[in-house]
Amino acid sequence: MKRGIIFGIISVGVGCISLLSIVLYHFFYPQQYVRLDNGQYVRAETVANQQPFPIDQECSFVMEYYYPEENRLLREDIEEIPDLLGCNKEGVEKYLKRYMSTLSKEEKENGLVSFSLTGYRNKQITLRKTYRKNVKKGYYAKSFNGNIVILNSDEKTVYDYTPIMLNHLPKDLQEKVQHGYYLESEESLYNFLENYSS
Repeated sequence: MKRGIIFGIISVGVGCISLLSIVLYHFFYPQQYVRLDNGQYVRAETVANQQPFPIDQECSFVMEYYYPEENRLLREDIEEIPDLLGCNKEGVEKYLKRYMSTLSKEEKENGLVSFSLTGYRNKQITLRKTYRKNVKKGYYAKSFNGNIVILNSDEKTVYDYTPIMLNHLPKDLQEKVQHGYYLESEESLYNFLENYSS
């Protein structure tokens, strides 16, 4: 009986010492692992060494241009973006938000809808601009064989054939109609038809 008690005490003591050793080992030597995009696990410190932040002269950039309607992605290598030097991840995201809030006329016309950070590893930062086609919601008045035809905004589909003749329009409007006179809404279309239909 004494042997059983002694053996139990020793077992509990060894178990406590083992548990304490494990806790102390993980406290003093933490080995945290991170799962990469490809499913591989690596130590967290390895990933930290690969991250490019804060951005310095050694960082390179890849700019992606994405067109979802065509499912097309173009890539361009860029040596540097001076505005991002010294930035951490939050600084890059602030830069992207500021860029979107102060879009140039050209970017608006091209249909830029988002600018985002899509990757950062091994001193390389990947940024993506997503473009959507600007769809005009209006009509075009064009001349075909001297008659005015109303086309949808795609300038191909006929919306209406009108009884209006090109030579019945004022001279300045005749030139515009020959190249395609844009009517931005149904209201402007009806005004045009009302004014020039006799």
